[in-house]
Amino acid sequence: MHIIVTIKQVPETDKVKMDPETGTMVRSGLESIVNPLDLYAIEEALVLKERFGARITVLSMGPPDAERALREALSMGCDEAVLLTDRVFAGSDTWATSRVLAEAVKKIGAFDIILAGERATDGDTGQVGPALAAWLGIPVISYASGLELFADLGSAGAERGGVSFAPSTVRARRLTEEGYQILETEMPCLITVVKEIASPRLPTLRGKKFAKSAQVLRWGARELGLGTEDAGLPGSPTRVTKIFYPKVSRDGERLVARDEEGIARAVNRIFALLEEKGCLSSVHEAALATAHQERTSLYSKASATHENLERASLDQAAARNHSAAKLSPAEPSAAELSASSPGAAKSVAPKPEVWIIAERRHVGLDSVSFELLARARTLADALHTSLAAIVVAPSLADEEAQALIAYGADSVIALESLNFDDFVCETWADALFALARERKPDIVLAAATTTGRTLMPYLAAKLGTGLTADCTELAIEEGTGLLLQTRPAIGGNIMATIKTPKHKPQMATVRPHSAQPLSPDFERKGTVLRAQALQPAESRAGTQQIAVRTRVLSMERNTKGFENLEGARMVVSGGRGLKKAENFKLVRELADALGAVVGASREAVDRGWISYPHQVGLSGKTISPEIYLCAGISGAIQHLAGIRTAKTIISINSDPEAPIHAVADLAVVGDLFEILPRLAERVRSAKTGISTEGNHAL
Repeated sequence: MHIIVTIKQVPETDKVKMDPETGTMVRSGLESIVNPLDLYAIEEALVLKERFGARITVLSMGPPDAERALREALSMGCDEAVLLTDRVFAGSDTWATSRVLAEAVKKIGAFDIILAGERATDGDTGQVGPALAAWLGIPVISYASGLELFADLGSAGAERGGVSFAPSTVRARRLTEEGYQILETEMPCLITVVKEIASPRLPTLRGKKFAKSAQVLRWGARELGLGTEDAGLPGSPTRVTKIFYPKVSRDGERLVARDEEGIARAVNRIFALLEEKGCLSSVHEAALATAHQERTSLYSKASATHENLERASLDQAAARNHSAAKLSPAEPSAAELSASSPGAAKSVAPKPEVWIIAERRHVGLDSVSFELLARARTLADALHTSLAAIVVAPSLADEEAQALIAYGADSVIALESLNFDDFVCETWADALFALARERKPDIVLAAATTTGRTLMPYLAAKLGTGLTADCTELAIEEGTGLLLQTRPAIGGNIMATIKTPKHKPQMATVRPHSAQPLSPDFERKGTVLRAQALQPAESRAGTQQIAVRTRVLSMERNTKGFENLEGARMVVSGGRGLKKAENFKLVRELADALGAVVGASREAVDRGWISYPHQVGLSGKTISPEIYLCAGISGAIQHLAGIRTAKTIISINSDPEAPIHAVADLAVVGDLFEILPRLAERVRSAKTGISTEGNHAL
């Protein structure tokens, strides 16, 4: 079995400088390390090597100095190393990077699995892995927290490229906002892993000796058959047009709680702020407890007006040729769209549309869909064009379609198939690829969720266009009509404004909770278009039979130790200041009282006090809650990068110089062991109707 591990050498995020002319990183003089999440991919490869006798090739693209990262991987136990280094590659965006890596993988030859860290800490996009899979035409499973390998049930053992191996199927446990998705896919495939998957080992003395003398192959553009226009800045669809440094301090209020009076004052002030933000009202609590009921109510309102909808159908939309480029992503295998009724007229978009990719959970449409509509409505109005909500699902109810129209969509396009009951990247991307090639949207937006962060780079590679990840601001450039996409980068140390000047569609993922949905108008009228994708067993003359290579086996919801941090509107986090695992009960009790979810710093997770799904920061979750309350967290740059766009930050730390205080709206310098229990009791008392009014005088 042959495993390829892609790694990246990254700078320490708190020492980064940017070139204002090119918008690229100034790497000279920076101390660099192996991207932390890539270490977990290396470890998982080594575990598989020990079990199945695999050969591991580690692959990296970067400056000549990146050889140090490859030698570190060799010292851990990898067998071969390849460095892609050439001035032609300098300034490559994620699209161009994934293309270069794809050419290198083809040159390396036959492989069974590609493993990669879920994202790199310098860019924090998570785009290269899925895009690489698209270029190679192989399945991708992202956010893997566990892997198992099995022999193909149809044949025991096989030969691939002259290498004998037994496993041919990968089963992965994938971390999502709802829980853990259990999937199986066929080899070859690409897997991106999260920190939960393994604990990286240290290099051995024997490994260090091997790494010191081992040959590291170096390939440039010539060896890969690439020209000067195929990579680097010339080969990158996206351009950084502006960089600026975000304001670090929020100039928030600071309270010192060193004595009894100060503690009481701090508890009262936090309570008042929570009350001011609507976190203590019965209406807010009911909203948290009955989200599904609210969705049902919403759809009921929509259903009452759905008879006003105009229905139409989509005729067959199959695109066959991606581009004339030497290396093209795989063509659609599961997206042959058929008309929902015989003889239906072909639907042609009158002019380029703005699209949002709506997301559904097991209880219905997710709130991020309505947030995206708010963003996209402004863009569509500025361009004087229409806004379409695209839904990939087994079927879309009329009331769900009308809800999307009520929140701003002019049309809803439902791609319907039994294959779409659960998210599988390549089948969803095939369907969207075919639709995009037919209707040629100008802009495509999706949420920066585990679905959007996997689907969009895979789709962008297939469409031959750029993608900007995790945007917090979007606007239309005057004069050009281009989409300006602003996002945090380099651990949140800088903000970059990016555009895609010569490629369409312009694509971006948007950070959840960075915008509020519009007020719904259930009198709005819109068009609903429906398309049916072929089922696995179907085939027709002139159409390709679908080969589904990835299967969803189950979804583990309500798993112990799991939290949906990205979807939370209130998060209460704890860090090293809690001193031991048992003290996390103080954080949990306050979170339970507020109806919030529990977060944690990397330090707390590394110490084993709480599981990885709770981790906030660059190597954990990037979140945008209404309230972020943290206790015992100092505020390392990696943690701050994960909470930059939180609406209100409340910090509790006994160290007056803790960096977290500088970014807090309310900073409390005090003992969390005194403050958290009193605050939790105060919140519980308020919600049970026990009067605490007199305490406000303290």
